[in-house]
Amino acid sequence: MSSTRPRAVVVVTGRELVRGERADRNGPFLAAEALRHGLEPARITIVGDAPAELEAVLREALEADACLVSGGLGPTHDDRTVELVARAAGVELVVDEELEREIEEVSRTVAERLRRPYGDFAPGVTKQATRPVSAVSIGLAGTAPGLVLRAPTGCAVVILPGPPRELRRLWPNALASEPLRELLERTRPSRREDDVRGVKQIA
Repeated sequence: MSSTRPRAVVVVTGRELVRGERADRNGPFLAAEALRHGLEPARITIVGDAPAELEAVLREALEADACLVSGGLGPTHDDRTVELVARAAGVELVVDEELEREIEEVSRTVAERLRRPYGDFAPGVTKQATRPVSAVSIGLAGTAPGLVLRAPTGCAVVILPGPPRELRRLWPNALASEPLRELLERTRPSRREDDVRGVKQIA
């Protein structure tokens, strides 16, 4: 049965994970969730922040039915997950103005609390509001948006923040998104299969 299930690949990013400075909690969680929802976890790949390596891993992962990615969504230059997902998928990046306003609101609050000018945060706000053209936001973790898109390969791509608590908070939103919801519909038995199963149980 497992061979007929849609395949899911989990990609966990972070230099600190590759170096063994911190244990990976996101990979096992996402793989278990994929299995629970009828997907077949093919592998969990932990990769650092080197752009070429991350892009290569993502390009291969996009051949699966689902690609679940965590980490690399921050405002700094080395947080490049979104950019590299777009590059691997061959889709353009756009600045989402509505998303930018949401992130700006959070960032202005942080700037005020830290007594720093908002101008220090503005470039990072625009960076985090930049998404693949077909992606939709599924909510913010601090200033980092979770994103879901369907790649040209047909792969349902979920991009989630690295902190495990934030990832788990946004995961239900990912499950409710159209690309993942449509994929998971394929994992559910048809009514005819349910009827046959029920007859066998009665017999």
